[in-house]
Amino acid sequence: MICPECKTDNIDGVDTCANCGQDLQSLDQPGSSKADHSRPAFMSERLAALPAQSPVRVQTLDPVGLAVRLMQNSDTDCVLVMSANQLAGIITPWDILHKVAGPTEDLNAVTCGQVMTADPVFLRDDDDVAVALNKMSVGGFRHIPLLQGGTPTAVVSIRDVFKHIAPHLV
Repeated sequence: MICPECKTDNIDGVDTCANCGQDLQSLDQPGSSKADHSRPAFMSERLAALPAQSPVRVQTLDPVGLAVRLMQNSDTDCVLVMSANQLAGIITPWDILHKVAGPTEDLNAVTCGQVMTADPVFLRDDDDVAVALNKMSVGGFRHIPLLQGGTPTAVVSIRDVFKHIAPHLV
């Protein structure tokens, strides 16, 4: 994505120019000529088109042991942590392994709020695949919650994104 201000070539999906800080979000909207013609059509498809998982949820005061059981029983790699009805964080196996797992740790004595990654990056159903791929790559994470009206509706994983783009790369 070329910055209209300084002409720097930026990665598609970035919010601001790496060189001058110019807001680039409006260039990544449907109808903008750069967003619609500079990348393959499958990268511009909306995240709503991907077969994402329904979100598995816990509350901040729930024990981590509950999050682990839900991940096991739901065959998912993440649990969204809610504070009432608002997304507060996300827990993945990485969080459990690096923050609480150990031979003497009681997973029911630690709350999800203590272990979660707070304020996770999220997207909307109408954001496109390129933005999700960029956010995951830059942020170094494998799951992005999708929110509609502040409520989580799905979780897109990097696996979901790869399954979507792989047939187009052969």
